[in-house]
Amino acid sequence: MNVKTTTNKIDIACNTFKQVHNSGVSKFHTLDSWLEKESNTFLSETVTQKHTYKKFVRGQVVKVDFGINIGSELCYTHFAIVITKKDSINSDIVTIVPITSKKGSNRVSLGKLLHKAYPNSLKYNLYCYANLTQIRSISKNRIFSKQKQFVCDPSILNKIDTTLVTMYTNQNIPNKNINVNKGV
Repeated sequence: MNVKTTTNKIDIACNTFKQVHNSGVSKFHTLDSWLEKESNTFLSETVTQKHTYKKFVRGQVVKVDFGINIGSELCYTHFAIVITKKDSINSDIVTIVPITSKKGSNRVSLGKLLHKAYPNSLKYNLYCYANLTQIRSISKNRIFSKQKQFVCDPSILNKIDTTLVTMYTNQNIPNKNINVNKGV
């Protein structure tokens, strides 16, 4: 593929993004900012390659920029719980379960988890849920570097683990202490 064809495809994509941004669909109101941030992230990958990354512990709550994604995939900024068993400074990927304030199917109640970390903020004085249908592995570059560091209680990780096994495998682990919302 020659440079002219490649450039033409990028120009077409830019025009399409402009059309989407101007469509009036609320999901895309910050598309311009996201694309600028994403393109700068890609550019930094061409200039520098990190050799070490921050190490996260299992159960650590992190703030993640999910960006703007396709369909019903999670978008924007959300807190998430790291579920990677053994993270390494050599890995640029970590697996997380996003946190949401909305009840729904296959969500594990976390109580007022964020309020425990941010007790002086009314914004986080609400019940939250682990959104198990949106589990994913992400680049550590999506995680905000400046945030309060805290790890959730092991009982929360146990609820998440048990529910994930039940959701995604044929194993059935009986546990009467799990509170999974089946769509409220």
